[in-house]
Amino acid sequence: MMVSLLRNQRVRNTLLQVLYVGSIAAMILACVMIARRNLAQQGITSGFDFLFKSTGWDVNFSLLPATANDPYWWFVLIGVINTLFLGCTGLILATIVGTIVGLARTSSNELARLLGGTYVDIFRNIPLILQVFFWYAVITHLPTPRAAHEAFGILLTSRGLYVPVPNVGGVAFAAAF
Repeated sequence: MMVSLLRNQRVRNTLLQVLYVGSIAAMILACVMIARRNLAQQGITSGFDFLFKSTGWDVNFSLLPATANDPYWWFVLIGVINTLFLGCTGLILATIVGTIVGLARTSSNELARLLGGTYVDIFRNIPLILQVFFWYAVITHLPTPRAAHEAFGILLTSRGLYVPVPNVGGVAFAAAF
């Protein structure tokens, strides 16, 4: 009976797959057990209890209020929300730039077609990692805040681009118009 089952191709393939997955599961289980034993011997705790401890550091940009006394889980949430915000902002800006460049490339104006084509040739033909290195080098070589470049009240420093905005609350700002 067993020999006739092993001669069947489908049964043999299924058995080999079960043995393969089982051996991988056994290796993972062995690694977890060894890691737990080694961590226990060194007195290192594992788990997610750290998420409820205070971080002790601040975050530079946050859409949610954050202090140094907030727990790690709050900073994880801030990171997710900041990522979604920057992703949506990048998507909107990329759509705007892409629409403008697309309209320029299909324009009847020769200069607009040339500028749109040049933009596409530069940014599509240079690998993204080289562009990242280039912009990193540009940003790190900007002047310090004390030696900032200024034009029309706009400051450009190594810490960012500062644009003057009114320091007025929501209702007072709406009433001004």
